[in-house]
Amino acid sequence: MLRLFTETLGAFLTSRLSHLSEKPVASFALPGSVAGENALSLFLAAMTEDEDLRSNDGIHERVGLEWVTKLPPVRLKCTYIVSAWPASSDPAESALAQLRLLSAAFKIFASIHTLPPGWLPEPFKAPGLPEPVISLAKDDLSASPEFWAATGCLFHSAFAFTATISLPADDAAYDHVVEDVLVDYELK
Repeated sequence: MLRLFTETLGAFLTSRLSHLSEKPVASFALPGSVAGENALSLFLAAMTEDEDLRSNDGIHERVGLEWVTKLPPVRLKCTYIVSAWPASSDPAESALAQLRLLSAAFKIFASIHTLPPGWLPEPFKAPGLPEPVISLAKDDLSASPEFWAATGCLFHSAFAFTATISLPADDAAYDHVVEDVLVDYELK
């Protein structure tokens, strides 16, 4: 679900910026990894549980004639670092393109609090799951020289935003969990 949400964020951002002359693509790799294209990097830098939104109260649903109690969703706070990487080889034009891309991306994330309903991926529309919440974050990581040194880049302008998403806590919601395995050997 996290991959689907991240890819949707990239598609949403690039569709909103398709009117720019730079026509950026979304990158989810380390900042600066896309060469030869105007790219906006949405790098998932941190994930933590949002303890302020934690709930221990079960969700009660009626299934047929019975009431079923499900675990409340886990609220996951994902911090993304957004940086712009222009394709221009001219340093002056590259710097201006970087500022245009970065300020346009900032404006989009500053103007929304969640993804518009048409952009919300299907798993996030499940009954009982709160919508993702997007907010610009105070960011100490993207201003850190250590972060940029770890990515192999020189210091770069960037901003961060936080998306708090809900993940179902019920094991039945995950299709990769094996619940029962039956091994039947034929004896000879």
